[in-house]
Amino acid sequence: MLFNSWEFLFLLAVTFALYYAPWSRGRHGKAWQVTLALVASVIFYGWEDPKLVGLLAISCVGNSLATGRIILHKVNGDEAKVRQWTRLAVVMNLALLGFFKYLPFLAGMMPFLPEQWVEELKAIPLPIGISFYTFHGISMIVDVARGEVTREGDALMSKGGRFAKGVRDIGFYLLFFPQLVAGPIVKAKEFWPQIVSKRIEDIPWRQVIRALVAGYFLKVFVADNLAEQTTALVIGPDALAATGPLNLVPLLYAYSLQIFADFAGYSLIAIGLASMFGYRFPINFNFPYLSTSITEFWRRWHMSLSAWLRDYLYIPLGGNRKGPGRTYVNLFLVMFLGGLWHGAEWKFALWGSLHGLLLALERLAGRRKAADKTTEAPARGILTTLRACCAWFLTFHAVTLLWLTFLMPDMASIAGFFKGVFSGKTGFSGPPAFSLLFYGTAVVLYHAWGWLREHRETLSQKLLRSPLEPVLHAVMVFLIVTNPGAPRGFIYFQF
Repeated sequence: MLFNSWEFLFLLAVTFALYYAPWSRGRHGKAWQVTLALVASVIFYGWEDPKLVGLLAISCVGNSLATGRIILHKVNGDEAKVRQWTRLAVVMNLALLGFFKYLPFLAGMMPFLPEQWVEELKAIPLPIGISFYTFHGISMIVDVARGEVTREGDALMSKGGRFAKGVRDIGFYLLFFPQLVAGPIVKAKEFWPQIVSKRIEDIPWRQVIRALVAGYFLKVFVADNLAEQTTALVIGPDALAATGPLNLVPLLYAYSLQIFADFAGYSLIAIGLASMFGYRFPINFNFPYLSTSITEFWRRWHMSLSAWLRDYLYIPLGGNRKGPGRTYVNLFLVMFLGGLWHGAEWKFALWGSLHGLLLALERLAGRRKAADKTTEAPARGILTTLRACCAWFLTFHAVTLLWLTFLMPDMASIAGFFKGVFSGKTGFSGPPAFSLLFYGTAVVLYHAWGWLREHRETLSQKLLRSPLEPVLHAVMVFLIVTNPGAPRGFIYFQF
């Protein structure tokens, strides 16, 4: 079920009305709200394929049982058992992810398997959002083992009804529909303390409206309309090679803006929906195309995934505590695995590897710059501005070029793209350039607003308190209604 579908809007309206019904204020208000939201989440996830709900149930019950055992052994002071159950639970989560997402990929690399087996393995469907709720499960298990989450301890160590309540709350954390299929990745230690009875008076409606209007605008008006043109980038290597640069280059820029609008739009919608039900989600995108380095880009892009990879992979690998050489290896390895997390294809591994290589090179350059630093005063004024602009220009174009490895189905298509760009053909078609200018301008203005917030905070606050904001919201709603693109699934649903 898509956020931009009529079925979802109906489900949302019914769930919201019942969630804040008069009886939700009573003694059992929390139980009613959590159970209702959990049921709505199951309907949301299983709408297209009800069989997938069984996989969610396995993940939920398995993680609940493991969490209960980990907490029990921590209370008893048996750290060996804690580590044993932690490893078992992490392996269980990775096994689910590996079977559905990576086994078909690995099967194609095993020439000794019978061809029929390979075809059957490749036919295994990829459950939507499995990467996200698997990462949620792993973070919960690890945080409990570290002693950072204890809220559900008593319930999960009990039997009967109390244990069922613990399973219900864990299931609610794993399945809550705003973040179920594409994040943001919310840590249990941040989410569990919020599971209390909610009141409609406490909804921050201004933040909700900002998030929902901006999110639907980026998705429905910007991303879906750009997608109608950028599909031309996957027409095949021969067709790409026969296309001129005046068409290909605008399409590449358009895709760069489209993927931001699509995923940032989803994240804003998820944040707004969660706020409607009384839950705070972390910001997932912080104007990433303002970045002046790849390092900064990953601090601004898909921030919840970056934080997850840092806390549960980079730091356990040693982070930067074991010398420069090991740090570079860790950066590369984390981004390589992060690329594979996006998809079980070599193109995603290449995309992650190239980002990892750039991160390592930036860190190396930063160390050398620090070593060569003198006591001279830092450059100021126009020179500093020019350096920042050059750094931004290089970063944006490096990120945009690397989206090719993310988008293209194979290396031949990437080669075909560059053949077309350098072919010297002068053919020009209006729609790609028009779409980039008309719809892409919205992303540029969105980042201009981000720059204003970061560098002219007083002015930005004045604008927020002025009549400009409601006027802009009205214009955005008008464009959403009158000029939506063809409805499409969110790009990150496939991960």
